[in-house]
Amino acid sequence: MSTMSSPGSQAGIPEGYCAIPINEAEFGAAVRLCVLAKEAPDRASGQLILLRDLPDAMVYLGCLTDAGEQVREWTEIWVQNVDGLESSLPALRERFSNHSLDERWGSVAKTFAELAPAGFIRMGWETKHPLPAFLDITGKAVLHPSSSEKHWELCLDDGVLQAAGLPAYSTSLYRYLYQRGSGESRFIPVVAGAPTNAATQALAEVLKSAPETVPLNPQGGLLMARRHCPLGYEDYVDLLGGKAWTGLEHGKHLMTFDGLYSSLGDWTQMQQNGSHLFLGGQGRAGRFVEAFHLKLRAFVDALSAVRQFVAQQQLPFLNLASDSFGVRLQDVGARLPFLWTAACELVKPSEAFALPVESSDLKYFIRARPGGPAIYRPENASVAAQGSGSVRIRTVLPPDQGRTSLEATLVMVESVNISPHDLLWVRLPLPMGRVDLYGHLYSADGLAQGEARFRTVPQSLAPEVVNALRGSEGLSFPRSPFEVVPLLSTPCDLYALGVLAVRTLLVNPQTTLAVALDDVLSLARRLASEYNPDVPLPSRIAEIMNAEPRVAKSLAPNRLVQEAIEPMTAFELLPPEMWHHTLATIIRFFPGMGPDSYCKDYGDAPALALEVVFNKPLEELEQLLIRSRSLIVIDWSANREVHSAIRDVLDRQPG
Repeated sequence: MSTMSSPGSQAGIPEGYCAIPINEAEFGAAVRLCVLAKEAPDRASGQLILLRDLPDAMVYLGCLTDAGEQVREWTEIWVQNVDGLESSLPALRERFSNHSLDERWGSVAKTFAELAPAGFIRMGWETKHPLPAFLDITGKAVLHPSSSEKHWELCLDDGVLQAAGLPAYSTSLYRYLYQRGSGESRFIPVVAGAPTNAATQALAEVLKSAPETVPLNPQGGLLMARRHCPLGYEDYVDLLGGKAWTGLEHGKHLMTFDGLYSSLGDWTQMQQNGSHLFLGGQGRAGRFVEAFHLKLRAFVDALSAVRQFVAQQQLPFLNLASDSFGVRLQDVGARLPFLWTAACELVKPSEAFALPVESSDLKYFIRARPGGPAIYRPENASVAAQGSGSVRIRTVLPPDQGRTSLEATLVMVESVNISPHDLLWVRLPLPMGRVDLYGHLYSADGLAQGEARFRTVPQSLAPEVVNALRGSEGLSFPRSPFEVVPLLSTPCDLYALGVLAVRTLLVNPQTTLAVALDDVLSLARRLASEYNPDVPLPSRIAEIMNAEPRVAKSLAPNRLVQEAIEPMTAFELLPPEMWHHTLATIIRFFPGMGPDSYCKDYGDAPALALEVVFNKPLEELEQLLIRSRSLIVIDWSANREVHSAIRDVLDRQPG
């Protein structure tokens, strides 16, 4: 093992933790990038502070320290880790490879650097693999496995791996360490499930001289570092509503940060200081409208960050939730209330992968790591169906511009919900090899239980494949693997952002997100059923809320703050017409809810400009943001009284 020790005293590090430099080559530099570690072992939460567990990365809390061991900036250290991707959907798994994941990592790092250049810390490891790294917590040192005075490093040479009877790096998801230039080098598998043979050895054999090490980057994966946003999105919007923030949880320990963040644990003290809001000293009315504006601004920042990322990557997210965003505060002294300095940033990248349909122009998107139903995802977008069944080819259709389609019947053990927009992938074993077909399921009369008819999309197939398919008309292919992939695109992200808007503006201790979302969707369905193109959506919402106290009570702006306020009192603090416009904008986020929705379904997005679906909501929200700002800098209540008096006088005038 080669090691590099770290000096002892570290200012600004929480008690019980230490900062270990990981940029060994620049150890003598004035500024060092460190990972934060708990000095004592912790079985429950581990010794590293894991901020996020992503499909291809682990994100740990770190910091930048100067030559005096003083913390200058809190950071996030992103470590590439491909464990778990092998369990992804079969149709996507075969398109995963170390090469494609490395390219994706570099692309995401470039996008993060362009979206927030001041917060991106370039290390050179965004596109170049560093040495595998382990941590000696006691010695506050980073360790790189070595033996015979040679480091073990990630093997990127396909020829060397294949000569040893192991999977190639560029076309597989398996990774092996080796000693470059050593003719008799063994190989160490560092990915779960990696094949082994006589040429491999266990990692434990190399680490036996340092058994107490903690793995940081055992796979030699790519790295990137960004400035850390201590506040989660939900923490920030709750803080605006009047809930204190006590710090970052790590197991049973609560980490606090210096500066502004240390003052967020006592909401009463914040109000007395008067340094957090412009109108904090004007009582509940002032705090109420300012909380509305700042919450709205945080949501607009989140929407804008999503749009910019999608425009750069041309991928939907399919994993957006409140934990996709973080908030950072700036210390500007007495010049500006510090809650106005909040910057909302994207902290999780897209989990979507393009599923290009071979030999056709179609492109579908699916998540790398499908999960169960979640409140931020539409029900029909939660997971793809997969299994095996019998395929009976009915007929091969005449070629159209050199492309071939066919009609067939899929017999499944368990029936699946059929949508004409979903994509069916099925694999057939032909004499010349396997062929992948893509099509759409549809229902038809006279089919037995568990049967579904499908037609494939036009594909460019080799002549021998077309002939084999024609010769198989009327035949059945048993146990053929298939998947039904929902058509998903950026409208799914619009849905998630709609839920985030509900969480931002309509949730407090008296109301859960599930209840608030159900109230909003119920109103959306009613508005769709009573649609009137001649009446603007905010006016229709106002009519319903004015006529039905139950609806007005369930969707009043009183949920903007933590304290219990009567719904009618909240309408006195915030102009009703502004709140009706806000609800109208939120309702339009949910695709397929009716003519008012921004998108008609979850695939309603231009194939070559996926970010377009965010343009209209962003434009409307920015206009609403300008209007809400006027509540803080203009005495709107007095203006309304003057306007009412003028109107009364005019109403009494003849003609």
